[in-house]
Amino acid sequence: MAKYIKKPIVVEAIQFDGHNYKECEAFIGENNIDNTLSYPNIITSEGTMIVNVNDFIIKEPFDKERDCYPCKPDIFEKTYNVVL
Repeated sequence: MAKYIKKPIVVEAIQFDGHNYKECEAFIGENNIDNTLSYPNIITSEGTMIVNVNDFIIKEPFDKERDCYPCKPDIFEKTYNVVL
């Protein structure tokens, strides 16, 4: 059996801290957010996803519409490194 390693890709992300709703809203885009609640709800191709405090919001680099999705902080830290 062959083994594979995930190709490195660069993504854009922002962390929701509970206070930066407007910044997250701008990052996600007005067409991809359900802003009826006090926290971001991302409208994705797979349905609406809730963003909790401390979750990262990631933009898909290969999606034409720049689909966003939330990611728990511990998973984000294990998966991504900061690009300088």
